[in-house]
Amino acid sequence: YKGRNDEAKTLLENALHIREQSLGSDHPLFAQSQEDLAILYWKKKDFEKAYSLYDEVMNQSLDFINRYFPPMSESEKTKYWDLLSPRFQRFYNFALEAAAVKKEAVTDMFEYRLATKGLLLSSTRKISQGILSGNDPELIKDYAEWIDRKEELTKLYVFSKEELVEQGINIDSLEKAVNAMEKSLSERSKEFSNFYFASRVKFSEVQNKLKPDEALLEIIRVRNFDQSFTDKSRYVALVITKNNPQPKMLLMDDGLDMETKYFRTYRRSMQNRINDEQSYSHYWAAIEPEVKGKKKIFVSLDGVYNQVNLYTLKKPGGDFLINQYDLILLGNAKDLVVNKDNEKLAAKKATLIGFPDYGGDKSLTPLPATKTEVDGIHDVLRSSGYQVAEYVQKDATENNLKSSREVSILHIATHGFFFPDVEKASWPIGVHADNAKDNVLLRSGLVLSGVMESDKANPTMDSVSNGVITSYEAMNLDLKGTKLVVLSACETGLGEVKAGEGVYGLQRAFLVAGADALIMSLWKVDDMATQQLMNNFYANWIKNGDKQKAFKQAQLQLMTKYKEPFFWGAFVMMEN
Repeated sequence: YKGRNDEAKTLLENALHIREQSLGSDHPLFAQSQEDLAILYWKKKDFEKAYSLYDEVMNQSLDFINRYFPPMSESEKTKYWDLLSPRFQRFYNFALEAAAVKKEAVTDMFEYRLATKGLLLSSTRKISQGILSGNDPELIKDYAEWIDRKEELTKLYVFSKEELVEQGINIDSLEKAVNAMEKSLSERSKEFSNFYFASRVKFSEVQNKLKPDEALLEIIRVRNFDQSFTDKSRYVALVITKNNPQPKMLLMDDGLDMETKYFRTYRRSMQNRINDEQSYSHYWAAIEPEVKGKKKIFVSLDGVYNQVNLYTLKKPGGDFLINQYDLILLGNAKDLVVNKDNEKLAAKKATLIGFPDYGGDKSLTPLPATKTEVDGIHDVLRSSGYQVAEYVQKDATENNLKSSREVSILHIATHGFFFPDVEKASWPIGVHADNAKDNVLLRSGLVLSGVMESDKANPTMDSVSNGVITSYEAMNLDLKGTKLVVLSACETGLGEVKAGEGVYGLQRAFLVAGADALIMSLWKVDDMATQQLMNNFYANWIKNGDKQKAFKQAQLQLMTKYKEPFFWGAFVMMEN
């Protein structure tokens, strides 16, 4: 830390030696000592030595994840990843500096990114898939009980800590019990414990999947590291094409501005329908030369990019990106390589939920246009052989949503919410701020019918269904085989942005529950435009069978009526 590198070197080498003697070379503290030395060589600009140490440390770190994750509960995995992920961030900083000398550092950066992005998402999905597809009745029974216990917790999150004490309920011990059940499930599920969470997919494997007119764009938000982390960040774009021997690395240095003032300008221009010719230079100009002439670009986003619809960017005097490229959003770029589980095809069944009757004093604006929206979709789907269950007004309940199983389409048109800071939230009843502070999955959700009824404001232990479905609850839905979930609500695409985890809210919850793809909105949007977009989308999809194509087509159709991206650019589609 003090920059007295020569003195430090002797001490760090001694520490490494002692740890190797007393703990062995596969101990986390030995890896820590190796990394300390790697950083020392990096700071001394000896990139060769730093690189060979880092190479060992990073591979070892992937081993740790695969070794320690299987028996952990989700909250333990989250805590462990919070401890380990800064190492990956430090390595990305090193790779940026070393790239000129050690070209392979850029390829490593890409491969570590693929191995760890969405790590928490894939582990939660895997446990449920592993157990339910197995044939161990005992395990399946325990899994069902674990889900029931999580439901029970959900009901208790409505109350403040004081109210729970008065009722003699110890929520901490319940949470501990749920965690213990999850650990036991993990330990007993063979498919789960043999699963590599952080499997390293090779750059060449991804490259082989690309056609000559395709590219892959991996965006990484890198927190600046210099002796310690600073509050600045940078964005790195890695572009992979068929013929480049390694990823092309592009650096955008002003991460802080991209996340604050540039983003505010983008949002303002969208909402006020002003011609925005600045955002292109902040979010796309650096990338453009490397993807020029490509038709289809697979995109894996991070940080502020989760909140910008790339299709809405346009060059000064030029055209919107929607007219130049097919952009496909992926949760993780390794989805291009990893074979999808052959899930059984869900029957042609759809559940549509809209125009909930929120009840109460109308402080939540009713959404009559969502009734027209779901009616229209109902007709389109029915005429092509779907069995459709439509729930509106009083029937647009939490229970009807939770009981939708084995549907291939789930469409929910209502208000969504996300609170970055629960203290300042005008809280929709559903979760008490005491509990939401600690768990981001309790800070986002959807509101359904009956949410504003007076008895919901003062819940009792019996009034369970409170008209709010949080992301925590959405994770427990059974959406195996569901081809598409549409959240036609406002701002459902937002959520806490955890580095490398994408948006940590509803998006994550529905993907964990099993959905193949998700359409969601990034800003509050015009009712009529949404209705038209959705109806066009379903009609196109039934005609051509390609979700991505149908969705883009629907956006272009809407563009002929509404020129401004505020209308046609509010929704994005994300594939798992």
